[in-house]
Amino acid sequence: MTQVTRAASPEEALRGAGAAAVLVLAGIFLLIAAVFLFAPKLGAAVFGIPTEEAGGLDYVRALALRDLALGLYLLGLLRFSSRRAIGIVLAATLVIPAGDLLLILAWHGLSSPGYLLLHGASGACVAAVAIRLLRPRHRAG
Repeated sequence: MTQVTRAASPEEALRGAGAAAVLVLAGIFLLIAAVFLFAPKLGAAVFGIPTEEAGGLDYVRALALRDLALGLYLLGLLRFSSRRAIGIVLAATLVIPAGDLLLILAWHGLSSPGYLLLHGASGACVAAVAIRLLRPRHRAG
């Protein structure tokens, strides 16, 4: 019987600056989730689509759960998977900031460059870490 969970082999494991970058991203996603869960009006304002009514804050709580899950995925992958698997998940994760950017464009158009910059920078950070992890590693020798 094969083992369902295993730690990545030493050659596959993510260490050093790459691991630190993934930990920072996971921490940021967990922090955003906490803000969106415990201060949803602030979360809505930060996201860029504020809500006036209490029921409208449900979308913020959905964002919180999305970011909470993503942060936990990254922590689990960091512990049990390879740098390539983490890079693939981060590359797929680019759908989130791209979608958020499109939502802000649909809501505000180009009239809120700060929100566009926030979501664009988020995507750029995730993309940078994904690219770093998916690049072939060059071995000294």
